Amino acid sequence: MPAKKTTVVTSRTIKARLSDTAMLGKLEKLKADKGWNDSDLLREALKEYLERERLRDDMATMDKRFGSTLKRLAQKQNVMRSEMAVLVAFMHEFSGLYLFHTMEPPVDVRQSAAADAQRRHAIFLRRVERAYSGGNPLDELATADDAED
Repeated sequence: MPAKKTTVVTSRTIKARLSDTAMLGKLEKLKADKGWNDSDLLREALKEYLERERLRDDMATMDKRFGSTLKRLAQKQNVMRSEMAVLVAFMHEFSGLYLFHTMEPPVDVRQSAAADAQRRHAIFLRRVERAYSGGNPLDELATADDAED
């Protein structure tokens, strides 16, 4: 035969003394509107207080997690800024070297050189787009696919 469950109910009397007449008036009206006695009123007030404390603790925990997330995102942003600075420095150095070591075409072939440069630039942009979307632009260097575009 299973053991009989016993529920132990403990109760305690809590007294409160209020001297604020405005608050007392509001509490008396609330008791009358809800049909409560002093114990009901105090019990409800304590339940609400404890619930607010729980919510405050939950908010504090959430604030702590949010703060950690913001810190982690700021660190990642700093890493990205550093990587971008490296890329900018690389492009600056590369363009300087290119311009230093590349001669301008003679005046009589500049028009055809400009047309060829536009064509080659369009190919370059397509390769950048493919690389950005996950392709490897080096795979296409040996093919003539872009030369015909």
